[in-house]
Amino acid sequence: MSGPGRPVASVVIPCFNQAHFLAESIESVLGQTYGEIDLVVVDDGSTDNSYEVAGRYPRARRLRDPNRGVAAARNRGMREARGELLVFLDADDRLLPEAVEIGMAALAKRPGIAFAAGMSRDIGEDGRVVREARQPLVTQDHYARLLEDCFIWSGSSVLYRRSAIEAVGGFNEALDAGDDYELYLNVARRFPVFCHGAVVTEYRRHGSNTTRDAGRVLSSELEVLRGQEANLRDRRDREAWRAGLRNVRARHGRILAAQAAAAWARREWGATWRGLGTLLRHCPAALPHFVREAAGARPGSRATLAGADR
Repeated sequence: MSGPGRPVASVVIPCFNQAHFLAESIESVLGQTYGEIDLVVVDDGSTDNSYEVAGRYPRARRLRDPNRGVAAARNRGMREARGELLVFLDADDRLLPEAVEIGMAALAKRPGIAFAAGMSRDIGEDGRVVREARQPLVTQDHYARLLEDCFIWSGSSVLYRRSAIEAVGGFNEALDAGDDYELYLNVARRFPVFCHGAVVTEYRRHGSNTTRDAGRVLSSELEVLRGQEANLRDRRDREAWRAGLRNVRARHGRILAAQAAAAWARREWGATWRGLGTLLRHCPAALPHFVREAAGARPGSRATLAGADR
């Protein structure tokens, strides 16, 4: 739908070597029921034909940068975007047709909120729905609840006001991962935000997802939370922050221990020692889980790699 005076919503797609999924991502944006869409694709130094794929779509504006990471690509896309409202869609994910329309309606009813976050569902490499699990619907105390757990499962489900992102300095380009989680926290600490129960995006689960690397996620989420310590406002925030540190270590430490044990079983010694080193630094309590997992796997066997499921 379109109409006079409706604000422009810019969708920024950062892409690094996801040419095989990028067309679906772009088409999901072009298929939005909301008419005032500005689409920006940022090729973050891809070595495949991502830039050429984006060029097949006249409505997509292409940018090409050296590889500097997803946070830098998101910031570049935001600088070039025309809209006062923003969605950041990963190149392997898809928006459902009414995603922007639903987010826009939520913002229009609540002029003071900084973003509207919806729900996501999981799809496989072939695009079929593989899981319809429901993330928590949080209706109040958003900053403290985010400290306890990143309850927004997909950054693509969030429609932001540009002014709020700019007020907190955009995405942190120094982070290896978790820049979206830090942005939720920084925005929710300073502004009211809103979460709704509509499924608006599809998160594609495949072998190269960042969230499959439990060591990277563990280290990054702990870094994000530690960075919030100076911003804690009261006792409730501090309790939530401590709970969040425990939750991150418990969830990702156990997964990393299983991944390291699987690497040991496959005689992938580098991955094994990297995993164990990360556990020693950040979550030594998970080391007994590694021992149990490794004891049950014969070296050289085809052990199952544990995924970083939500």
